[in-house]
Amino acid sequence: MTLPVESRLVPTNVFPASPKGHRDPRLVARKKALLQTPDMKPLTEFAQKVAGERKADVPLFDPASGGVKSKVLLLLESPGPETGRAASGLHSLDNEDPTAVNTFTALKESGLARSACLSWNIVPWYLKGHAPTPADLRAAVPYLVELLRILKELKAVVVLGTPAGTGWNLSGRGYGLKVFNAPHPAPHSINRDRATRWPQLVEAFRQAAEAIK
Repeated sequence: MTLPVESRLVPTNVFPASPKGHRDPRLVARKKALLQTPDMKPLTEFAQKVAGERKADVPLFDPASGGVKSKVLLLLESPGPETGRAASGLHSLDNEDPTAVNTFTALKESGLARSACLSWNIVPWYLKGHAPTPADLRAAVPYLVELLRILKELKAVVVLGTPAGTGWNLSGRGYGLKVFNAPHPAPHSINRDRATRWPQLVEAFRQAAEAIK
């Protein structure tokens, strides 16, 4: 019998029960020790390739995920400061920023297992304080296409926010995947109309969970 991802990682479990798990540096260290495991190595090498080609900092994928066996891709906008090398260096729902907290909370509320998901940004490199421009999105699309080729078991994509949606559309969308759109989980997006936008976010995650059953 194949054990779930979380069980295989016990006792060094990398799936915390509450947000802001990266407050504990031991959790970050445990995750980084897993970056070269078979489920993570292709993703680590991909992120490093993007960083080299773009000559920019690119956070690494989070081992608290499905890795290359992920069934659902959570597609966001661009890295925030909590993913930098001075912080965790990982694109993670366990970072301490409000976007990560909202994503963690909505995912848990929806019932979509983190062990089935991989979170990433349409523009995976740092943009130094500005939203993705059309040129940024066009430059990023080939990397999204390459990532989709790595994720051979992928079944669904949750597109979070307008820039991610634009990038997804530019990529061609011809991948036979189920696509669910939702507001970006950042507070400035959700709090614009929380009574409407928060349920939309949770429902998109819930629909993705149903799509991979």
